[in-house]
Formats: sequence, C-alpha cells, structure tokens
Amino acid sequence: MWTELLDRVNADRLQNLTIDLVRIRSYTGDTREVAEAYARCLGEIGLDVQILRDFPQSPCVVGRLRGTGGGPTLEFNGHLDTVPLSHPEPSITDGRVYGRGSADMKGGLAAMAETCRVLVESGIKLKGDLLLVAHGLHEAPQGHGEDIFSLVRRGIKGDSVVVTEVASDTLPIVGFGQAVYEFTITRPGESSHELLTAPGTAHPILAAVRMVDLMQERNAEYAKVNFPGIGHESFFVGILQGGDFFNRWTNSCRIVGTRRYGPDKTYEVVKSELAGMATQVEAETGTQVALNLIPVRDGFHVAESEPIVSALRSAYRDVTGTELPLVGIRMVGDAPVFINEGGVPALYHGPKGHGAHADLEWVPVSELVRATKVYILTALQYVGYAVK
Repeated sequence: MWTELLDRVNADRLQNLTIDLVRIRSYTGDTREVAEAYARCLGEIGLDVQILRDFPQSPCVVGRLRGTGGGPTLEFNGHLDTVPLSHPEPSITDGRVYGRGSADMKGGLAAMAETCRVLVESGIKLKGDLLLVAHGLHEAPQGHGEDIFSLVRRGIKGDSVVVTEVASDTLPIVGFGQAVYEFTITRPGESSHELLTAPGTAHPILAAVRMVDLMQERNAEYAKVNFPGIGHESFFVGILQGGDFFNRWTNSCRIVGTRRYGPDKTYEVVKSELAGMATQVEAETGTQVALNLIPVRDGFHVAESEPIVSALRSAYRDVTGTELPLVGIRMVGDAPVFINEGGVPALYHGPKGHGAHADLEWVPVSELVRATKVYILTALQYVGYAVK
C-alpha cells in the first residue's frame, strides 16, 4: 500500500545529512553549533522549530510537524552529543558513513529528519503531530540528561516516544537501571611508614577490600533472581585506588563502579542500600566511608499492549518481512526518562551502526534507509492519517 511513499526515502540525502552532522564536532556539553545546524535542516523541511537555550552551550532542538488534529503525538528523540574521543576524518566509503557520532547517533537524527521530509513532500495529512527532539547532554560523565529531564518536566514530550538508537532488530520493553557509585574511604592522620604506624590504626585499603567483598556477597544473592530478558542485578568494580608508596600506610582509598538494578527499584532505594554498606564497613574497620552515588537512569518496563509497540512492530514487519522480537536490555539510554518522569511509553529503535565509543565508528547507508522507512510507517499507524 505504501510502496510509492517508501520509495521517496532518499539514500543520498540521508548519507549527506549524516556526514554533515558528523563533521560538526559536538562533544557533550558543547553542541550549540550542531544543534543550530539541525534546527536549520528541520526548518527547511517545514517543521515549526524552536531552539531552547536553558543550557546555552547545549541547546535543545524541538521541531513539530503539525497534524490536522484528532490523533496522538509521536516523538522521535535523539542526542546530538558524542563521546570526546578522536576519530579519523569523516568519510562515505562503500555505502557506509564513517565518523565520530555516525552510529551514536547522528544517523538516527538524519533518519528522523528524512521521515518528516518524505511525509511533507508526499502531501499526506497526519492526524496527530510528529515531535522531533534533539539534545546534547546525554553522554556520561559530562552529561546526565539534564536537558531532556528538563524538557519532560516542562511537558515537552509525545504521547509515545521512539528513541532512535540502541536497538535495530529487537525491541526492548524492559531494562535495568544504573547508578555510578564512588566510595571514598579515609582515616584520620597523615600517611606514615608501615613500621612507624601505631598498632590498631585503620587501614583504608583493607576497608576497601571489605567493601568489595560485600559487593561480591550481594552479587551472589542477586544471581539467584533473574529478570526475564535481562538477567540479574549487579555490582561492578571499575576502579580501586589507594596508596602512593609500597611501604606507606595510606590514609585514603577510593572505589568506583556501577550498580545495575532491576525495574522494580528506584535510585533512592539503591542509594539507601549503598549507604547501609558504607555504615557497615565503617563499623567493622574504623574508617570513614563517604558515598557519592551518581544517578544515570532508573529501570523501565513498557507493556506489550501499548499501541506504539504494535505500531513499531507492524512497521518493521512491513519493511523487512521479519518479526521484531520483544527483549530486555541491560544498556542504559533515555527511554526511562519518558517512562518514569513523563509517564509515557518509550521504545528504542535505530539504524544498526557499529563502533559506538570505539576507535572506528560507522553506519551503513542501507540501515539509515531501513530505519527511516520503519519510522514513516510507525508514524502513519500511530498518529493516523486522513484518507483522501
């Protein structure tokens, strides 16, 4: 039914917009230039566009393709920022767009724009609105989603959301939450020679070992309870630092890592859990243990019965001829912001790229085309359209 419409998806436009965005360096916290470029693109297509400058160096772009009324609003959402890692010069080679941000996730942003361009050029009248939102404080640790949280709390959100990254051939409807912990373990006094330190002096490194032991004990307990599709909760130790010389009794140590937790828990529950562990180690070792717990995202769950789930799966089936299986996901992205803060369902679906955060990042142009077609059909089914 929609063959002629989908044939309007233009691979050259997609690859050119993707590489144009990639050529604009946009490390987290410094995305003003790429935001303004993306806003100009959406304006040229015919969307009503705002640039919201609550975070001046990382403004948000909000574009709206207005429908005739009577249908829900579907938001396509993506981040403009990239990790601050060098990369070879952007290029288009053998049907692939190479460059930092090509897969994560400027290709998804280009597909969002092409979706609206095709619908505008076709003359199809949608009943509901399409809302395109791009933001620039996504990648940790420089960003923590402050901008997208702010937008959602102000009511700038769709009735359903598709985040145009992460999943391409599966559909996650349940996911873990994540927080980054840092325990700083100290004792009073100066560092001293091991033989000149008073007996019974607290040892921060040994206290850190005790904390790691506690984490491993918790991991063993977590392993007994598997969440369907995502496995079990976990502690991970990424950094354990202490001491500055082989025979000095140090006065400080730090442990940094991740705590991944189930969709039935919140950040506050996890913070209380870790604070209890800090209190236990203090009591057992005589050290002082300070906790800094940085929230990333809570876990999430989307009901299989949500209309956006059926719309996206149907669109994927029509474009690819295959089913889009429902799964869980351990990776953390922006969908939980909309689900937990905004109270609306949100899904991940993007072009399948390669090498996000790696030395060589790229996205196939064919995947940009496929994702755009899926977005078009998802929009038509979800927001509705007027029959001529």
